[in-house]
Amino acid sequence: MRAIHAFAGDRWTRWVACGSRGNRCQGGTMRILLVKPPIRACMVEVGRHVPIGLAYLSATLRAAGHETAVFDALAHVEDNHVVPDDELTAVERLKLATHPRWRHVVHWGARWERIAEAVAGSGADVVGISCMFTPFYESAYDLARLTGELLPDAAVLLGGQHGTVFFHHTLQVPEIDAVVLGEAESTILPLVDAVERGLPFERLEGVAFRCGAGRCTCEVPGAPHVRPRAPFVPDLDALLMPAVDELDFARYDHTTTLITSRGCPFSCTFCTVHATVGREFRARSPRNVVDEIERYVRELGVRRFLVEDDNFTFDIDRVHAICDEVLARGLDVRLRLPNGITVVKLTEELVAKMVAAGFESLFFGLETTDVERLRRMRKGFTSLPKVAAGASLFEKYGLSVNGSLIAGLPGQALGEIVQDSVNCAVQRVRFYTNPFYPIPGSPDYRTCLEKGLIDPLTEPALFDQFNFAFGNGELTAEQLYWAWIGTQALALWPDYLVEGSARREGGPVTPAEAARRLVEHSSRLKSSGQRLDVCAVVRDCRVVEEGLLVETSREDCFCAVQRVADDVRRSGTADLCLFSGDVIAAAIACYTGVPLAAEQIASEVGRGCAFLVRPAGDGPAAPIQREFVTRLDATRRDAVATAG
Repeated sequence: MRAIHAFAGDRWTRWVACGSRGNRCQGGTMRILLVKPPIRACMVEVGRHVPIGLAYLSATLRAAGHETAVFDALAHVEDNHVVPDDELTAVERLKLATHPRWRHVVHWGARWERIAEAVAGSGADVVGISCMFTPFYESAYDLARLTGELLPDAAVLLGGQHGTVFFHHTLQVPEIDAVVLGEAESTILPLVDAVERGLPFERLEGVAFRCGAGRCTCEVPGAPHVRPRAPFVPDLDALLMPAVDELDFARYDHTTTLITSRGCPFSCTFCTVHATVGREFRARSPRNVVDEIERYVRELGVRRFLVEDDNFTFDIDRVHAICDEVLARGLDVRLRLPNGITVVKLTEELVAKMVAAGFESLFFGLETTDVERLRRMRKGFTSLPKVAAGASLFEKYGLSVNGSLIAGLPGQALGEIVQDSVNCAVQRVRFYTNPFYPIPGSPDYRTCLEKGLIDPLTEPALFDQFNFAFGNGELTAEQLYWAWIGTQALALWPDYLVEGSARREGGPVTPAEAARRLVEHSSRLKSSGQRLDVCAVVRDCRVVEEGLLVETSREDCFCAVQRVADDVRRSGTADLCLFSGDVIAAAIACYTGVPLAAEQIASEVGRGCAFLVRPAGDGPAAPIQREFVTRLDATRRDAVATAG
């Protein structure tokens, strides 16, 4: 139990002292364990994972007299590892079989032995499992099965985005007793009360459950029951502050998640936020928001905040008021907006105040530079010129911001994907790209169904943005992968690639020159201190007999970002970091104008990963790289002519 005590504090000790489920603490209150399971995927992005939703539920349950504990498997990064082949599930083997390039699955978070110890040691009456993302449902289901084995009398509840939109899939797991739909603060207490008293769930709001099994009064079991959703919480100020005293913030780099509003009135076709928190913009008061910030600063020593709102700047006056309140209280904090903001109603006055209040990282949701496609995506309120103007405002006050692009939207041709990134690079707008994937519950998911790109029986785990399991109607899955790789090279080294385009006008570029310049550009990136969204920074690059030998910085390669570098060295995994090598090859190809491919080779312990880069021949990356070269050259020349 030592590892559990270290994470969750005295609450676990009290639970263990109380004994088994039949010997409840405090005269009949329920013991409730809230768990965030690990994630397993070809690439895992866990930049923010404080289990704030579970902390809100914990506060609600504790106020009603229940005992709670939160176990966040994702916080145990010391357990991260590459999944051995003999431990891959059937679903994971399918993901690898469909991926155009990658051949390994990464397990992020606590190993199952640690999780089993936490579950068994809790003696919980109820175990609540969070599952926010459909592609990662398998770990949540496995956790439910594990709970059924270790705590056969406990009720197992699952909540989050996945359960809300895919409850029919979730209820196929017999160990899951009920699915909580949408916001859970209004639902959890009546549900826990019904569990405690052995009452049917038929009159509860916002839950889905199987017919029979003692959860309903039906004489003959039938289809699952799906109860009407509970109303969204109208007054967010009325919610209790999240029970973050249960968390060890040293595991989160002394950073926390802050939610200041819920709901988004916009209707972007790729988004599914409405399913969970609705369209109506509901906001906490500025004073309430800053009260929470001050509590973190004064009581917990936490000064870095990830503001997870879906539309933080929808109410500009409220943003001004939040900033004013932070400044008035003299709070020295750093605030980030990992979900981005829009350019709507952005002013220099607001930008100056946000920077003064401590905002240090954000991006604009651009998605594409094609104005007509933006209209079809219901994002006609933004554009590349507007994002460029907004970025220049922030840069005036010393803050560098990005635009975000989506690569591989339904029906998007190769030229469109390439041109989006080229436009940003030539116009000197920092950007990064996310691969498109159909999110269940979104309008684009329905579009993919209608176009036959997926079907209702498609394995849900394949809806992973980094799995590249589907074409988009114009390009194959393999072409989409290589197109995305090219956008990543442009996002990381825009100046390098534009420089190469100009340099080639003076004659052929040798591999040695391209290698030398890439190392110099990478060195400048490292020394700039800016956050790097692509893990492919080059430490050394030199010509060898077989081609170019490239070495990454040890802390800026794929394995390091996935927190498995030491595990890779121990296990001898040979080709985990193909992503980094592919991005590097794409960058050098655009600089020289010659298509290139990368192969990962062995590297010395304590150093970065090594890749051999050589001509791609007729490989799948070659035509994609040529398209980048052609469009980059043409767009750069047009920009020079226009400026002249």
